[in-house]
Amino acid sequence: MREMDEFILNATGERCKIMVSQRDYLLRAYREGRLKYAQILQKKLPIGSGAIESLIRQVINLRMKGNSKFWLKDNAEIMLHLRCQWMARSWNNFCDSILTSFVKPKVVG
Repeated sequence: MREMDEFILNATGERCKIMVSQRDYLLRAYREGRLKYAQILQKKLPIGSGAIESLIRQVINLRMKGNSKFWLKDNAEIMLHLRCQWMARSWNNFCDSILTSFVKPKVVG
């Protein structure tokens, strides 16, 4: 971190802002315990993105893309959100929140 702070001291303008933002991100991740790779490896847990990338391929590419399948971006995002609710077994809560919002709409203002 000291070396990073030295780079920040020598940076100016937009470059300085970006470096501060990146340093702060790393500090936050460290404080939240998201950088404990040795412990994760010791527990034999995966640390790569391969599993997530594979799921994206299965769920999005194979189910949402294909011959004669065309989606508008907003509709595709809604479908993915619905699928996430279903897979997380929070479908009933999700539906209840939608129904509640129609019965008791929040007043903004």
